[in-house]
Amino acid sequence: MNGIQKAGLALALIAPLQAFAVAPTVSWTAWDNASTGSFAYGAQTITVTYTGDNIGMDPSAYIYDVPSSFTNAEVTNTPGSNGTILMVGGAQTVNHFHFSAPVVDPYLVMFSVGQGGLPVSFQFQNGSFSILAQGTGHWGGGSLTQSGMTVTGLEGNGLLKFQGTYTDISFITPNGEYYYGATVGGLTAAVPEPSTYAMLLAGLALTGVAARRRKE
Repeated sequence: MNGIQKAGLALALIAPLQAFAVAPTVSWTAWDNASTGSFAYGAQTITVTYTGDNIGMDPSAYIYDVPSSFTNAEVTNTPGSNGTILMVGGAQTVNHFHFSAPVVDPYLVMFSVGQGGLPVSFQFQNGSFSILAQGTGHWGGGSLTQSGMTVTGLEGNGLLKFQGTYTDISFITPNGEYYYGATVGGLTAAVPEPSTYAMLLAGLALTGVAARRRKE
Protein backbone atom coordinates (compact mmCIF):
# COMPACT_ATOMS: atom_id res chain seq x y z
CA MET A 1 0.00 0.00 0.00
CA ASN A 2 1.55 3.34 -1.05
CA GLY A 3 1.51 6.64 0.86
CA ILE A 4 -1.64 7.98 -0.81
CA GLN A 5 -3.59 4.82 -0.04
CA LYS A 6 -2.41 4.84 3.57
CA ALA A 7 -3.39 8.48 4.02
CA GLY A 8 -6.81 7.91 2.50
CA LEU A 9 -7.47 4.83 4.58
CA ALA A 10 -6.40 6.64 7.73
CA LEU A 11 -8.75 9.52 7.01
CA ALA A 12 -11.59 7.15 6.24
CA LEU A 13 -11.11 5.25 9.48
CA ILE A 14 -10.44 8.21 11.77
CA ALA A 15 -13.39 10.34 10.63
CA PRO A 16 -16.19 8.00 11.74
CA LEU A 17 -14.41 7.43 15.04
CA GLN A 18 -14.26 11.17 15.60
CA ALA A 19 -17.90 11.51 14.62
CA PHE A 20 -19.18 9.08 17.23
CA ALA A 21 -16.52 9.12 19.97
CA VAL A 22 -18.39 11.65 22.11
CA ALA A 23 -20.93 9.92 24.35
CA PRO A 24 -24.40 11.44 24.64
CA THR A 25 -24.78 13.70 27.65
CA VAL A 26 -27.36 16.01 29.19
CA SER A 27 -27.29 19.78 29.25
CA TRP A 28 -28.64 20.51 32.72
CA THR A 29 -30.30 23.81 33.56
CA ALA A 30 -27.84 26.46 34.71
CA TRP A 31 -29.94 28.36 37.24
CA ASP A 32 -29.43 32.12 37.54
CA ASN A 33 -31.63 32.17 40.63
CA ALA A 34 -34.44 30.15 42.23
CA SER A 35 -36.85 30.70 39.37
CA THR A 36 -34.99 31.17 36.07
CA GLY A 37 -32.27 29.32 34.23
CA SER A 38 -31.38 27.90 30.83
CA PHE A 39 -29.77 24.97 29.04
CA ALA A 40 -28.41 24.30 25.56
CA TYR A 41 -30.60 22.07 23.42
CA GLY A 42 -29.23 21.44 19.95
CA ALA A 43 -28.88 24.86 18.33
CA GLN A 44 -31.33 26.42 20.80
CA THR A 45 -31.07 27.87 24.26
CA ILE A 46 -34.04 26.76 26.33
CA THR A 47 -35.12 29.14 29.07
CA VAL A 48 -36.50 27.29 32.08
CA THR A 49 -38.90 28.96 34.50
CA TYR A 50 -39.69 27.31 37.83
CA THR A 51 -42.81 28.20 39.81
CA GLY A 52 -44.24 26.61 42.94
CA ASP A 53 -42.85 25.34 46.23
CA ASN A 54 -39.44 26.94 46.55
CA ILE A 55 -37.03 27.77 49.38
CA GLY A 56 -34.16 28.70 47.12
CA MET A 57 -31.55 27.37 44.72
CA ASP A 58 -28.39 25.53 45.74
CA PRO A 59 -25.39 25.50 43.33
CA SER A 60 -23.43 23.02 45.47
CA ALA A 61 -21.90 20.18 43.46
CA TYR A 62 -21.66 17.94 46.56
CA ILE A 63 -25.37 17.19 46.16
CA TYR A 64 -24.30 14.89 43.32
CA ASP A 65 -21.12 13.42 44.84
CA VAL A 66 -22.37 9.87 44.19
CA PRO A 67 -22.59 10.15 40.36
CA SER A 68 -23.82 6.59 39.81
CA SER A 69 -27.14 7.50 41.43
CA PHE A 70 -27.78 10.21 38.82
CA THR A 71 -26.27 8.79 35.63
CA ASN A 72 -26.36 5.73 33.41
CA ALA A 73 -25.07 4.66 29.98
CA GLU A 74 -27.31 7.27 28.34
CA VAL A 75 -26.77 10.18 30.75
CA THR A 76 -23.08 10.60 31.49
CA ASN A 77 -23.04 13.74 33.65
CA THR A 78 -24.74 15.07 36.77
CA PRO A 79 -25.96 18.68 37.11
CA GLY A 80 -22.85 19.42 39.17
CA SER A 81 -22.72 23.08 40.19
CA ASN A 82 -25.41 24.23 37.72
CA GLY A 83 -27.83 24.53 40.60
CA THR A 84 -30.84 22.69 42.00
CA ILE A 85 -34.24 24.00 43.09
CA LEU A 86 -34.92 23.34 46.79
CA MET A 87 -38.36 22.43 48.16
CA VAL A 88 -40.03 21.55 51.45
CA GLY A 89 -43.44 20.40 50.14
CA GLY A 90 -46.39 19.79 52.41
CA ALA A 91 -49.09 21.44 50.28
CA GLN A 92 -51.18 20.86 47.17
CA THR A 93 -49.29 23.54 45.24
CA VAL A 94 -48.73 22.58 41.60
CA ASN A 95 -45.07 23.11 40.76
CA HIS A 96 -43.89 23.73 37.20
CA PHE A 97 -40.67 23.45 35.24
CA HIS A 98 -41.66 25.40 32.13
CA PHE A 99 -39.61 25.36 28.90
CA SER A 100 -39.52 28.25 26.44
CA ALA A 101 -39.65 25.78 23.51
CA PRO A 102 -40.59 22.11 23.16
CA VAL A 103 -38.07 19.60 24.53
CA VAL A 104 -38.11 15.95 23.48
CA ASP A 105 -37.53 13.35 26.21
CA PRO A 106 -36.37 15.71 28.97
CA TYR A 107 -34.63 14.46 32.12
CA LEU A 108 -35.19 15.26 35.78
CA VAL A 109 -32.97 14.48 38.75
CA MET A 110 -34.13 14.56 42.36
CA PHE A 111 -32.07 14.36 45.53
CA SER A 112 -32.66 13.63 49.22
CA VAL A 113 -36.36 12.89 48.65
CA GLY A 114 -37.75 11.80 52.04
CA GLN A 115 -35.88 10.07 54.84
CA GLY A 116 -36.07 6.88 56.84
CA GLY A 117 -39.60 6.58 58.20
CA LEU A 118 -40.73 9.73 56.35
CA PRO A 119 -41.60 9.05 52.70
CA VAL A 120 -41.92 12.00 50.33
CA SER A 121 -43.71 11.85 46.98
CA PHE A 122 -43.52 13.71 43.68
CA GLN A 123 -46.95 13.36 42.08
CA PHE A 124 -46.46 14.25 38.42
CA GLN A 125 -49.44 15.75 36.61
CA ASN A 126 -48.53 15.16 32.97
CA GLY A 127 -46.61 12.91 30.63
CA SER A 128 -44.97 9.56 31.25
CA PHE A 129 -41.56 8.70 32.63
CA SER A 130 -39.30 5.97 33.95
CA ILE A 131 -36.57 5.84 36.62
CA LEU A 132 -33.21 5.32 34.90
CA ALA A 133 -30.95 5.39 37.97
CA GLN A 134 -31.20 5.65 41.73
CA GLY A 135 -29.16 5.08 44.85
CA THR A 136 -27.36 6.65 47.76
CA GLY A 137 -26.57 10.34 47.95
CA HIS A 138 -24.56 12.84 49.98
CA TRP A 139 -26.68 12.14 53.06
CA GLY A 140 -26.85 8.38 52.63
CA GLY A 141 -29.59 6.74 50.68
CA GLY A 142 -32.74 4.76 50.67
CA SER A 143 -34.87 4.18 47.61
CA LEU A 144 -37.07 5.65 44.92
CA THR A 145 -40.17 3.74 43.85
CA GLN A 146 -42.57 4.51 41.03
CA SER A 147 -46.28 3.85 41.07
CA GLY A 148 -48.01 5.23 37.99
CA MET A 149 -47.27 8.97 37.93
CA THR A 150 -45.93 9.10 41.49
CA VAL A 151 -42.32 8.73 42.65
CA THR A 152 -41.79 8.18 46.38
CA GLY A 153 -38.48 8.47 48.16
CA LEU A 154 -37.00 7.34 51.47
CA GLU A 155 -33.87 9.48 51.28
CA GLY A 156 -34.11 8.73 47.57
CA ASN A 157 -31.86 10.07 44.83
CA GLY A 158 -32.23 9.39 41.16
CA LEU A 159 -32.64 10.14 37.48
CA LEU A 160 -35.95 10.20 35.59
CA LYS A 161 -36.50 10.28 31.84
CA PHE A 162 -39.76 11.65 30.45
CA GLN A 163 -41.03 10.22 27.18
CA GLY A 164 -42.49 12.58 24.59
CA THR A 165 -42.35 16.30 23.86
CA TYR A 166 -42.82 18.84 26.67
CA THR A 167 -43.04 22.54 27.29
CA ASP A 168 -43.98 21.96 30.93
CA ILE A 169 -43.41 19.33 33.63
CA SER A 170 -45.79 19.76 36.54
CA PHE A 171 -46.01 17.99 39.88
CA ILE A 172 -47.27 18.19 43.45
CA THR A 173 -45.10 17.59 46.54
CA PRO A 174 -47.72 16.96 49.26
CA ASN A 175 -45.31 15.65 51.90
CA GLY A 176 -43.38 18.10 54.03
CA GLU A 177 -39.65 17.66 54.74
CA TYR A 178 -36.73 20.05 55.12
CA TYR A 179 -35.49 19.72 52.40
CA TYR A 180 -35.21 18.03 48.98
CA GLY A 181 -34.79 19.19 45.39
CA ALA A 182 -34.87 18.67 41.65
CA THR A 183 -33.67 20.07 38.35
CA VAL A 184 -34.20 19.37 34.65
CA GLY A 185 -32.27 19.16 31.38
CA GLY A 186 -32.28 17.95 27.80
CA LEU A 187 -30.16 15.49 25.86
CA THR A 188 -27.33 16.97 23.81
CA ALA A 189 -26.71 14.60 20.87
CA ALA A 190 -23.25 13.88 19.55
CA VAL A 191 -23.90 15.19 16.05
CA PRO A 192 -20.90 15.05 13.68
CA GLU A 193 -19.69 18.42 12.42
CA PRO A 194 -19.83 19.11 8.64
CA SER A 195 -16.01 19.14 8.62
CA THR A 196 -16.01 15.56 9.89
CA TYR A 197 -18.20 14.44 6.99
CA ALA A 198 -15.86 16.31 4.61
CA MET A 199 -12.86 14.48 6.08
CA LEU A 200 -14.62 11.13 5.68
CA LEU A 201 -15.49 11.83 2.03
CA ALA A 202 -11.99 13.08 1.29
CA GLY A 203 -10.46 9.93 2.77
CA LEU A 204 -12.75 7.66 0.79
CA ALA A 205 -12.05 9.63 -2.38
CA LEU A 206 -8.27 9.33 -1.92
CA THR A 207 -8.62 5.59 -1.32
CA GLY A 208 -10.71 5.23 -4.47
CA VAL A 209 -8.29 7.21 -6.62
CA ALA A 210 -5.36 5.17 -5.38
CA ALA A 211 -7.20 1.92 -6.08
CA ARG A 212 -8.00 2.97 -9.64
CA ARG A 213 -4.39 3.95 -10.33
CA ARG A 214 -3.21 0.61 -9.03
CA LYS A 215 -5.54 -1.24 -11.41
CA GLU A 216 -4.34 0.88 -14.36
